[in-house]
Amino acid sequence: MIRTGYSRKVGLASATLFAGALLFQAVPAASQNLTKVRYAEVVRSVFYLPKYIALAKGYFKDEGLDVEMTTTWGGDKGTAQLLGGRVDIVLQGPETAVYIENGASPEKTKMFASLTATDGLFLVSRKKIEMADFKWSMIRGKEVLGWRPGSTPGLFLEHAMKKHGIDPTRNVTHTTNLAIPARFGAWMSGKGDFAVFFEPDISRLEMEGKAYPVVSIGKEAGLIDYTVFMATDSYIRKNPKVIQSFTNAIYRAQKWVATGDARETATLVGKWFPRVPAAQIERAVNRYRAFGIWKTDPSATPAAIEALQDILIEGGVLKADKRVKFDSIVTNRFAEEAKRTVR
Repeated sequence: MIRTGYSRKVGLASATLFAGALLFQAVPAASQNLTKVRYAEVVRSVFYLPKYIALAKGYFKDEGLDVEMTTTWGGDKGTAQLLGGRVDIVLQGPETAVYIENGASPEKTKMFASLTATDGLFLVSRKKIEMADFKWSMIRGKEVLGWRPGSTPGLFLEHAMKKHGIDPTRNVTHTTNLAIPARFGAWMSGKGDFAVFFEPDISRLEMEGKAYPVVSIGKEAGLIDYTVFMATDSYIRKNPKVIQSFTNAIYRAQKWVATGDARETATLVGKWFPRVPAAQIERAVNRYRAFGIWKTDPSATPAAIEALQDILIEGGVLKADKRVKFDSIVTNRFAEEAKRTVR
């Protein structure tokens, strides 16, 4: 009996070890040797949906990357973290690359993948106005909650105003000194007659009857690469495989977002918006799709960057003789490789 018990114990131990060995072998090698990437987004918004999809569906991990995400709440802060070496990749407005190129910093940056095709802001009204009935003359003499001066959101809003004969400094009370996290609360407390917001704030305000979207700023501006992934020249030079893997994951996500079910999308990204009901996220996804906000591939275009610089010059933050060349601030080689190889 002792011998039989011993044999059973040995057999059980062997089976356990064998099962453990199989389990170990079933784990992909890439998951055991992921490369950490410190990544920062400029704000938390459904506007950046493909990026969250890449995280939720494991596309970064499939590419061998362990992406650690933080939120900077401002392009100026994102730039500081990037140049200071505290993050490896940042998602923010392309104007920052122009400023850096013209600045004194010896470290320069490049956009290597583009995420959004135009501005995702919508002008909202405190009073109910149908989009079809809105006229830009309605904001004359009113308070408009804008964005930080010199930022992409701020410049695009001013461009839209000027396009319709509204002087942002004379014809409206243009409030631009509210920190990004404070804007929503300020509006809810009664400040402002009009304001610009990204999703999911737009859908939340609309569903609660606190604001009504009246016009897409992106539609007013046209197609301009609006939000891009950037890294320093030195990081790209030292880590081309990381940049390629990151771009591949983003392209996979862009392809998925183009056709993915809006309700499923809301479920997938809900953990990054814990206080936002799935119905509001679903509504946001459908709105952005309807207005063609997201890019379908990560390449940036010379025409879009030229149009961006036109707006920077119009806004007084870039001198006409300080335009920068496309190739000095953009590299499309990773995006083109992704389009060639990712299926």
